[in-house]
Amino acid sequence: MHTPFKPNDESNEQLEKAIWQDAALLEALQKADSQQKLDEPIAIAPHKKNPLLMWGSAVAASLIMAFIGLTHLSDPTTQQASTLVAAQQFFATKASDITLSDGTEVALNTHTNLLFNENDKTRQATLSKGEAYFSVKRDERRPFTIDAGNATIRVLGTAFNVDKTLRETTIDVFHGKVAVNTANNSKQVELVKGQRARVIDNDIVVTTFKATHPDWKLGWLDLENVTINDAIFQLNRYADKPLVLNNVDAHLRVSGRFKTTDVVGAATLIAQLNQLEITKFDDSVVLSPIE
Repeated sequence: MHTPFKPNDESNEQLEKAIWQDAALLEALQKADSQQKLDEPIAIAPHKKNPLLMWGSAVAASLIMAFIGLTHLSDPTTQQASTLVAAQQFFATKASDITLSDGTEVALNTHTNLLFNENDKTRQATLSKGEAYFSVKRDERRPFTIDAGNATIRVLGTAFNVDKTLRETTIDVFHGKVAVNTANNSKQVELVKGQRARVIDNDIVVTTFKATHPDWKLGWLDLENVTINDAIFQLNRYADKPLVLNNVDAHLRVSGRFKTTDVVGAATLIAQLNQLEITKFDDSVVLSPIE
């Protein structure tokens, strides 16, 4: 008959000593005691097996796992990780219409960069450059957020335009409701249809508008008291040859409505209104003070 192995007192003492001198087990216990991130498995370094340690190692390992399991159940902050569903990136060199993986329709203006990813909890877009009109597919379980650098826009399902320029981000709401935050969260506003928010540094200025479609989709660029640097930046989205400012006062402001198909004409008008001269070269159009 087979008799189960029962360690005597001497072997127990040797076993206990060997267990607590085992570096791998001590390392595991220290990790458990420090409440290491529980969703990451604790790695125990491989070591040479010792017949004396097999029974004791199993007991110690069981105690470690029981401790970890109890700690995991008692930790209220442990949450199931979100699962990435899709990630997309778009670089528009000309105006184009796209559909995101969640069904949201986006019209990208020329020279616009957009990154989008979604998981089972959120939908996140990053507008790093340019302008885009969003018609967001409604999903009350997963809000749609846009990071535009100095502004964050959060919606459930609506239609709005986001324009990211040199120092400002402008949000126009055409349908529904939109929440806008500054980058440092020092200010937040909620916009409804017909309202516009201009985010400048850490401030938000809210006005109204009457348009039913984004101006750029109709071939117009509306500038409202922007710096001349910003005006030239926006006009360059549509330019065949870049507009360049040469020794022009950066404090000059520009307002007006310009056709995006006639960039040189717009630049000429801006030059006339600000006592500048315009010089056309093969590779650029330069605005400079009149000598």
